[in-house]
Amino acid sequence: MRKYAVAVFLLFAMFLVGGKTADAHVIDLTNKAQIQSYEDFYPLIARYKGASGVTIESYSSKWRTTAQLKALEAELLANKHGPELSLLGKVMIFPDYPAGANVLGQYLAEYQISGTKLSLSPNRVIQLYGGNEFTTVEQLATTLSHEYGHHFTYYYLINKEQLQPNAWLRSKYAAARELFRYPSVHVDDDGAYEWLLPEILAEDYVQLFGSNLALKGHMQMNPALPTPFELSGVENYWHQQLGNDYTVQAPLSLLLTGYAADTLDPSYYHLRLYLYSPKTSAYINAQDGKGQYASVYLDTLSSGVTEKWYDPQKLSADVSWLFGKNWNDSVLFRAVQHAQKGFNRGSTTLKISYGSIDSAVRTRPLFPDLEDEELKQAVQRLYERSIVTGYPDGTFRPNEKLLRRHAARMIVKELGLKLPEGYQLKATDMKPGDAGYEDMAIAEAYGLLGQDGRLRPNEYLTRAQMAAVLVRAYENLYQKPAVNHSFADVAPSFWAYQEINTLADNQITVANPFRPNEYVTRGQMALFLKRTIDKRPAP
Repeated sequence: MRKYAVAVFLLFAMFLVGGKTADAHVIDLTNKAQIQSYEDFYPLIARYKGASGVTIESYSSKWRTTAQLKALEAELLANKHGPELSLLGKVMIFPDYPAGANVLGQYLAEYQISGTKLSLSPNRVIQLYGGNEFTTVEQLATTLSHEYGHHFTYYYLINKEQLQPNAWLRSKYAAARELFRYPSVHVDDDGAYEWLLPEILAEDYVQLFGSNLALKGHMQMNPALPTPFELSGVENYWHQQLGNDYTVQAPLSLLLTGYAADTLDPSYYHLRLYLYSPKTSAYINAQDGKGQYASVYLDTLSSGVTEKWYDPQKLSADVSWLFGKNWNDSVLFRAVQHAQKGFNRGSTTLKISYGSIDSAVRTRPLFPDLEDEELKQAVQRLYERSIVTGYPDGTFRPNEKLLRRHAARMIVKELGLKLPEGYQLKATDMKPGDAGYEDMAIAEAYGLLGQDGRLRPNEYLTRAQMAAVLVRAYENLYQKPAVNHSFADVAPSFWAYQEINTLADNQITVANPFRPNEYVTRGQMALFLKRTIDKRPAP
């Protein structure tokens, strides 16, 4: 068994004013008698080994307590991890920058070849630099995540793809990342640091799997590449490797919806950004368009829909300069949402070129949680007629189940039905003042609901019940079925077969199986109504 310490002194370069000044180095220890151990030159200050099995060693006087090292271990574990964690032996904190003034960390990789089988060696090491300057977990979080990203991706490309690093351009990952489009990508030191494939892998790890702290203010080092959030093949690659806990997601929608020149200094712009962030909040990070300088944290936006103006006069100096056209030809914004399980979720990159800023402006969507084009058209049409509305957070929630009183309201409003004068409600389960009372009373009066003497306004409507209600409401619009359609889950003896058959014959529903006992959703009802309305002759 030969050992190859391809050992990688993979560096995380510091982004400084003036650009990126450090490269990554790959050192093959096979051809070296030994390597210099930085710990030989520093006294050990503290050591801690917790439940993770990873030893945390500090050579920095600013990291001397067990509580600090335990907190760093907790941050390490906040990055998503799996079986590769058992192969990490140490995380070492050094007081200064032994690998160079702009190098924030290194990962020491080593792999073994036994016959034709490759495997990452145990007791791998992460080194973090500048411990006397970066004295909090928050300050080390992104570097730690990046270096763990090397460990994670080395494990999968070596152990799973069975490829040595010099062959990674032929990997399935490189294909999923579409790196064949970029001739600058390399696997050795013969090229720019940000185009080194192991660094691209580590940056992808931070974005897809990194901790909440690691994501704040961080944007990938290479702005010329799309982010992993913009390439569904990248998430699909990791889905294949990691299983069903990791499902492919569409990117978040981050838009520029307005701008205005600053009244005091017209070379600066006020920008209005729009974001739909489902379920949880999201960070907005920003960077100059060329990626020469450090990315910065702009804001945290709450879940749901947010549209917000940013005034450079009210921003800190390390952020406000990005809003000035004399400082930048363009600026990049990205949103990223941390997930406790599965992939983190990010936006497409919003690039604003100040010389042509009008071309970057977009109209905010009516409801951002609608993805299907026919559903968008259906909801738009119904919304314009005040038949449907959204929720206070700006979403439509198409997959939510529909209450019977809400279905009644949609049909009553679409048909323009009014309560007959003097009509007395027959149902015994509603009274004046109840939510949806008038709509349900109208529905009963026209024979749409309440045939059994009850309206059940707060129950959900099943798909079979929906079919029955639609056929009662639009009997004169639907054509009589010419044939009896066959359904995988609806027998001809089923109580609502004729109504379901009518919808199928009129192409109001195309589902087979029909799922008659499932509850109808807001989105499905919108589609059924839109397809029904489309059958009306043009005026």
